[in-house]
Amino acid sequence: MSSRMDVDEKNDSIDNENDNVVPSTKDGLIAAKSIQGYVLIVTNVHEEATEEDITDFFSDFGRVRGVHLNLDRQSGYVKGYALVEFREKSEAEEAVREADGSELLGTIINVDFAFVESPEQTNETKPKQRERSPDRGGRYESRQERDQW
Repeated sequence: MSSRMDVDEKNDSIDNENDNVVPSTKDGLIAAKSIQGYVLIVTNVHEEATEEDITDFFSDFGRVRGVHLNLDRQSGYVKGYALVEFREKSEAEEAVREADGSELLGTIINVDFAFVESPEQTNETKPKQRERSPDRGGRYESRQERDQW
């Protein structure tokens, strides 16, 4: 019997291979990380859903950092969307991939990244730079001439 124990070394390249993949929305826009994590927008949320319902559903994909439900002031029901925050990119990506189009409390929900990076501006979309006003061709050629009179 050997006194040395064989240990499998962890292959970091396998575990971190998705770290270089840029998360993107269904429309192909690059997802942006908020200050504390990746925020998903969930639409078509049942009007009687609670934060606990949303948290329980999305905890299957990773640790839910926070849930925000806006309520209608008059009815007290959910407005139909929720914001769900994950700390890890991989968890948020899995939630988008797996939860989008799934059923929650009898309704089919849509899930996507809430924040995206602004696309690079082309020359057509860039704001125009201010230009100098053309010479207005007033009475005097220069200030010196004007000041003489």
